[in-house]
Amino acid sequence: MTENNAPQEGMNTGLAQWYEEHEELLRDWAKDIWSHPETAMQEFHACEVTADIFRQNGFSVRTFHCKDPELPPNTVVASWGSGHPVIGIIGEYDALSGLGQEAVPYFAPKEGPGHGCGHALMSPACGGAALALKTVMEKENLPGTVRFFGCPAEETVEGKVYMFHGGAFDGIDCCLAWHPQPKKWMIREDTQNCCLNLKVEFFGKSAHAASKPHMGRSALDACELTNVACNYLREHVEPTTRIHYSYLAAGEVPNVVPKYAALHYFLRTKDLESNYEILERFKKIVHGAALMTETQYKITLNSMVTGCLQIDDFNDLYYNAQRKVPPLEYTEEDRAFAERLFTEFFGREPEPGETVVNTELCAPTHQHLNAPQTTDAGLVANTFPTSRSVGLGSVNGVAGHSWAVVACSGAELGLKAAVYASKGLAQCAYEILRQPEKVEQWKQTLADLKQGKDLATLPPGIVLEEG
Repeated sequence: MTENNAPQEGMNTGLAQWYEEHEELLRDWAKDIWSHPETAMQEFHACEVTADIFRQNGFSVRTFHCKDPELPPNTVVASWGSGHPVIGIIGEYDALSGLGQEAVPYFAPKEGPGHGCGHALMSPACGGAALALKTVMEKENLPGTVRFFGCPAEETVEGKVYMFHGGAFDGIDCCLAWHPQPKKWMIREDTQNCCLNLKVEFFGKSAHAASKPHMGRSALDACELTNVACNYLREHVEPTTRIHYSYLAAGEVPNVVPKYAALHYFLRTKDLESNYEILERFKKIVHGAALMTETQYKITLNSMVTGCLQIDDFNDLYYNAQRKVPPLEYTEEDRAFAERLFTEFFGREPEPGETVVNTELCAPTHQHLNAPQTTDAGLVANTFPTSRSVGLGSVNGVAGHSWAVVACSGAELGLKAAVYASKGLAQCAYEILRQPEKVEQWKQTLADLKQGKDLATLPPGIVLEEG
């Protein structure tokens, strides 16, 4: 893997000027979302703030709740321009429960959720690229359409699934995204696992657990038998498979046989075919647990996502576009913040020469390995040519979904990284508009990668099996 921070040639001057004039807009946008953290499917404030910014900048804006039309909007689709190519840019803004934290370099918890995955930076960075691109398209009279997607519920692997099956992404030609992460900037080249997000419910009979236990049929027992069987199943799956679960309901008091209990399961596998295979094995386990406990059951699909297909030429174009952006720079004060946080998080001071905060770029490797994580962007990347970058915005090596990421996302480390990443996204989108023939080439590459793989994902919210 080679690295090179030196710009190849200048960033587009119109884009550079837009960022000089609007950097505070992006910073204030990020701080607003960071200061109002909302968990998956509840991103009402972030949606409103984001939609208002796009309306004020001349975009056609549609807002809606991607899952429940009775709830306030949590999703934004903002579009400007006409004709092709239609370039989609994805942002996210959901936070994580229980991670409230001040923007300081030590553990200072606040009540409520926090942006432990840095999503507060994503919509300003990715949305800012769409705003900047519009300005240059107007100045240079460039044909094409830029479309921004403010996406909820990435953490539960649901938001883009509902958007996708609801047609929100229909009509785009290609897609871009950036996600902060405590490491160097790089293209997300791994394929990532496919995932089944499932709700499993058991329905039994309540009874006095001491005087009449024989009259009861424990839904909790069915849950526990399911989990025991799945833990044995781990011995007989491929190394890339991941199985994990939590309890949604487990009864309320020990002296009443629970008539209702429920589980939340993630089943992750290397590809869609193996995802369907493990689903059939899982159904047998649940059915068996119900038989053993004489309970009824229902398996509901929350979401199903694919892994990500990679297009090397697109990834190269994105990387080279980011190289044209002036380097990310931090002040001595920023670095002191990072060193203090590093010491607090790891319990030791950084060693001489140890990288505490990253500003470097990594060139694409063209190696597409399996990764155990899952993203709901997989459906987009399997349908439209997509290139996503990750990295920057946090102290090197700290754990994702931790107080440290929350702190960095609300501080200069995160804000400056978001502006820098936004410039690269805008430059990449600009170059796509100047070379629209590449999009058709990427579409053909994607079709070739998918040849012979005609499996499709199931829509969210359906009942897979009951009995």
